[in-house]
Amino acid sequence: MTEYNIRQELKTLKDKRRGQGQQHKIDVVLMITIMATMSGYQGYRAIGDFAQRYKNEIIEYLEIEKRLVPSFPTIRRVLMEINHKKFGDIFTRWMRFYMKKSNSQWIAVDGKAIKGTKQKEEDKKLAHLVSFFASDSKEILIARKTASKSNEIPLVQEMMEEFPLQDMIITLDALHCQTKTLKAIKDSGNDYVVQVKDNQKNS
Repeated sequence: MTEYNIRQELKTLKDKRRGQGQQHKIDVVLMITIMATMSGYQGYRAIGDFAQRYKNEIIEYLEIEKRLVPSFPTIRRVLMEINHKKFGDIFTRWMRFYMKKSNSQWIAVDGKAIKGTKQKEEDKKLAHLVSFFASDSKEILIARKTASKSNEIPLVQEMMEEFPLQDMIITLDALHCQTKTLKAIKDSGNDYVVQVKDNQKNS
């Protein structure tokens, strides 16, 4: 394999929007999402702000013929309806192919609630985003969505199985002081630093 064209791969994802009146193809919306997320813009509105702030550069880079970038509602609609697992797999394969890291760099595991993700007004829960953040380059390497903070533990374990880099130092908070999580990190060829609180006396 000589190259990995992530944009072509994104075109294979199913777009559940109606074709009539559709101004922005799914690959354009998702390319903007990836660029925004890797630049630290997390959440639907933040990605929309990124698209507007760097509108001219995005139009030129992605060769958008209509000279328009998707709005926040369009970005939100696409991201709510795509297959997140397949989207994540495409991004991870791209990262594995292109990103080369030197040894012993620090990767922070961080979970945050995403503003504006309530489905209904009475719903008190926000969607949660878990990301692996490279402290030196300020890049978000992997990001996955989960329903709540309590679901972060199994999600991080799953993400470690996919993590393509080795000889990294993974930092986590006390929530992830779990035998299975730490074993997954070691099995992936990496090491860890975990914050420990009084409720983890035997760690």
